[in-house]
Amino acid sequence: MSGHKFPVSHRLVCSQEFDRVFKKCEFRLGNSALLFLAKPNHQGFNRLGMVVSKKSVPLAARRNRIKRQIREVFRHSLNGEQVGLDIVVLTRPGVRETVNLHALLTDSFHRLRHQATDDTA
Repeated sequence: MSGHKFPVSHRLVCSQEFDRVFKKCEFRLGNSALLFLAKPNHQGFNRLGMVVSKKSVPLAARRNRIKRQIREVFRHSLNGEQVGLDIVVLTRPGVRETVNLHALLTDSFHRLRHQATDDTA
């Protein structure tokens, strides 16, 4: 079970870290359900922040499930890749109608990774 942890070092936790991504976002990816904002960091590993609002997902149990799915796909899609990005995932009201959120997240994280690696190459 120790391989399934999501350490604090891989999270955006304070508002200043979120603000840096919002203000200096270099990579942006969006659809009707989610918006991904990212900027390079100097830490050598990827970090994740999430904004799952009550307005886009009214039920707390559903919000928590979405956050678990985002973390899980992040761990499997990007954590092995040491791109060095600070990523914020924001939900939109369309996330309620999304049938296969896991596939959408996987595709979005891969596209974001390719954007970042193509930009640095």
